[in-house]
Amino acid sequence: MKPFQIKGRAGWHAEVRLPDGRTARKKFQYEKEARAWLSSEQARVDATPEAAFGGPARVTLGALLAEYAQLKTLVKDGYQAEIDRINHYATAAGYPALAVACDAQGRRSLCLKSADKVVPAGWQRHLDARLAKSARTYAKIHALGATLCSRITTADIEQLKTTMLADGLSESTVQKEIALLKSCFNVAITTWKWTLFENPCVGVKLRTGAKRFVTVGSAQIERLVQALSECDNPQIWPLVELAMCSAMRKGSLLKLRWDNLDLEGRKATIWAKGRPAQVPLSRRSVEVLARVPRLHAERVFPLRSNAVDMAWDGVRIKAGLPTLPFRDLRHIAPTYYARKGATVTAIKHLLGHTSTRMAEVYVDMTCTDVVNELDRLDAQSGPGSSVLPPQYDPQGPKKHPRARRPAPVGTRDDQRSATGESLMQSPPAPQPAPDNVVRLDQYQRRSA
Repeated sequence: MKPFQIKGRAGWHAEVRLPDGRTARKKFQYEKEARAWLSSEQARVDATPEAAFGGPARVTLGALLAEYAQLKTLVKDGYQAEIDRINHYATAAGYPALAVACDAQGRRSLCLKSADKVVPAGWQRHLDARLAKSARTYAKIHALGATLCSRITTADIEQLKTTMLADGLSESTVQKEIALLKSCFNVAITTWKWTLFENPCVGVKLRTGAKRFVTVGSAQIERLVQALSECDNPQIWPLVELAMCSAMRKGSLLKLRWDNLDLEGRKATIWAKGRPAQVPLSRRSVEVLARVPRLHAERVFPLRSNAVDMAWDGVRIKAGLPTLPFRDLRHIAPTYYARKGATVTAIKHLLGHTSTRMAEVYVDMTCTDVVNELDRLDAQSGPGSSVLPPQYDPQGPKKHPRARRPAPVGTRDDQRSATGESLMQSPPAPQPAPDNVVRLDQYQRRSA
């Protein structure tokens, strides 16, 4: 490329073809400046590493997400839900649906989803009804999956968000969908060297979801214990009991190993949110763990997540708590210890969090709890003074009137005092005007 001039325009123009297919152009006053800019820009383009998959101008969003699944999704704890989301984009781009296979050692690998798998009729009707309810959302997702990444704009992501909310999907579902796309584009920029590509998800504002408020009373706990005693699986009772008193997640409990427990030191090392965390164990948690039978050499609870879900569904229905999911059991212990006066820092360590702000999400204090806590503190010493203010008595003594300050020297009051005239004497009354004097208002009326 060489500098060139445009007919009817002054100056010299230079342009360079970028690796992603775009063209950068700049105007200069002299040809020498244009040649120098061309040389520096061409050297920078040549030094830029080649973008993976040909760059955003040659790969669709569905194909990019299929590569992202191989690189990132495969090692996540919630890989199944994310694979289901990726399949909507991948199938729209012409790729087969993906699945995750696990071998006997628990190692995962990405494979193609089997088309021969028979889906139960009831579950298929549920899937069809769910797809029909969010038909506009899936139509928008399929359109984005077949679109080149270079043509996807922030307006397209905003339209996807608006469509999902209009179809009645929750704020949490929208956040997970946009978070998947944002993370995929960030990986393309940092790992796959799409250096001249801007993430279209940046700037999309998401509303925070409603906070889950969980309250389980003593009567409900009694019904829950009765339902647990009728469960056929002997490991469900200690699993639920440990979830309530230790505030561990279901995934952390199912991955808990005997060699990660220190019952004497009252601590456990768990895997939570993709990182190891050390959490303290309450006295009740130690008692429950000591009574758990060793049915497996390594795992404390050798159960599958689906088996726990099915058993918990039966328990909560028998207890009369059909709307209490297993994840809400994590709220019980933090709320109980907060009512007993535990600090937020202690609750943070109990939950295995890194900040107290996240710990506050799991403390569900009702208005009655707050009032009782205020009464307990007021019984010791209230925030105000212990002396009550005096009551107003209309027949009581009146406030003494303020004495008049002396006037400064040189004023008219001093002159009147020097002549013997009283300071409290009222000014003389105005004298009527003589008959031959016409006032201004009378003169105006006469002139009119």
